[in-house]
Parts: sequence; structure tokens; C-alpha cells
Amino acid sequence: MDSLLRSRARGAVVAGMIAGLLTAGVAATTKGPDAGAYTGTDATTFSFVDISGGSGGIAVLGGTDDGTVALALPFAFKFYGQTYPFVCVSSNGALYFVAADSDCTGILDFANTDLGSVATPGDRPAVLPLWSDLTFQVSGAGAVFYQTLGSPGSRRFVVQWNDAFPQGSADPVTFQVILAEAGNTVLFQYKTVNLGSGNAASNGAHATIGIRNTGALNTQQQIAWSFGAAVLADNTAILFSATPTPGDLTGDHLVNCDDANFIRAAFGKRKGQAGYNPAADTNNDGVVSVTDFALLTKYLPPGIKCT
Repeated sequence: MDSLLRSRARGAVVAGMIAGLLTAGVAATTKGPDAGAYTGTDATTFSFVDISGGSGGIAVLGGTDDGTVALALPFAFKFYGQTYPFVCVSSNGALYFVAADSDCTGILDFANTDLGSVATPGDRPAVLPLWSDLTFQVSGAGAVFYQTLGSPGSRRFVVQWNDAFPQGSADPVTFQVILAEAGNTVLFQYKTVNLGSGNAASNGAHATIGIRNTGALNTQQQIAWSFGAAVLADNTAILFSATPTPGDLTGDHLVNCDDANFIRAAFGKRKGQAGYNPAADTNNDGVVSVTDFALLTKYLPPGIKCT
């Protein structure tokens, strides 16, 4: 009897905890995969990496309104199958991927749009943690900070909007984007976005949030997390990552002879040798060989032969 009572008590506690979580509205949200195999989820750990002040981050865009700056990435970052050497950071809570620093000029993006119907300025590929009309040109405003953390292979490039003021707001927001070398993931982290019930910009209510590739309106390679909706909260995060396509070694979400050429470029190389590419070693046996070509063949579309 005592055992039964204890079991029922434990069950009641667990049920109460679950009910409490659901009542508090903390159920996770997941969107995707999109046509580029990206998925977004807020079921991820918030762990803010503050790079402002004396933490080592480099400050840019302080004192500006509607400004942009080109930053060279410390590692080649792959986004929707394309590798980029630069990002263009906007004071308005947006980050665009560009091929050259000169592509960062002439961007006017203070008017954020609904990703479902309007492209970003210049149809640029973008990650948009809090795209809205923000300014650093008021008293008490901070700046955008950036910093590279970690060692080669597991580096993280952090861009932090620190004390940015939504237009008309008496209080600022602080948030960041983290681009991870391992896995090419994109993490949004929100330290301060709750500005109070009387503030129209609170919790992202004036912002566009999401990721998108160039040409997304046609390809549907985008995740429109929200537009003009108060869906954010302090101390929360959203993680975007792409699910690998079996047999796709180049990251373009297609399986074709480009993937065979990828293996060919490292053929015969063993682990530890110059030219060895672990991504080409499809069976993970430490050497790029005919076995890897054989494994790729089963993923090629019917009728495709790569010589």
C-alpha cells in the first residue's frame, strides 16, 4: 500500500510539473525543415556569451543610425550550401552574407519586411535575429561588438548588438548571433528584449526574425520565424541548423557528380596526411578509397554515372 501511495504521489508531482509548464506557455517551437533542409527551434540552451566592454569584443557602429560594416569571417562559413568569407552587419539587427566587403555598401534596411512576401535589401542571404529600426545614436546606447572564440575546428564568431534602442523606445535591447564553425549552425540569443508592457517594441513586436537564402521567395529556402509579433523573451535562444542530405558532400543539398569529384580530390589520402578530407571519407575508415565511391553511388539519382 505504501508503495502504491508513493507511486501515485510521484505521478501527481510529475503531472503537476507538466501542467505547469504547459500553462506557462513554455512549450518548444520548431519550424522547418525548409527547402534548404534548415530547421529552427527554441528548444535550445540559452548561454549568453557577453563580449562587450572588457570582455575582448571589438566595437563597431557606435553612435550610428542605419549603419553597416563589413567583417571578414575567421573561418569559411557555409550557409545554404554556399561558403562566404564576409558578413555585412547592420545596426538594424541584421547580418547579411556577402562575397566581398564592397557588397556591404548602400544598404538601407531600417524598414523590416515580412519574409513571406518581400525579399531583404538586394535579396541578400541573411540571418535576422531582430531586424527592425534600431539606433545607437541616442544617449545611453552602446555598439555592435564582434569576437572570435575557440580553437580551429570549433571556433565561434559572435556578433552582439549591445544596448541598441528601438525607435521611440526609452529602453534598449541586447542580443547576439553566434556562427559556429562546427556544423555551420546559427544561434540567436536574447539577453534583454522584454521592455515592458507599455513598450510597443517589447519582445520583438516590431521585428522580423528568421533566416533566408538569396532567391528565397522562389526557392522557399527560408525560415520566417516571426514578423511583427511579440514572440521573444529574455534569456532565450533560437538555433538554426541544416540536416545533411545523405550522399551530399558539397553541402548544396544535391547528390551529383560534384560529390564524386569531392571524393576524387582527396583520393588515396589517409588520416593525418596533407590533403585528407574527413568529409570525403564516407565510411570513416581513415582512408579515401574506392569504397567511398561505392557508398556514394547508392545515393546518386538513377542513371547518373560519374567517371
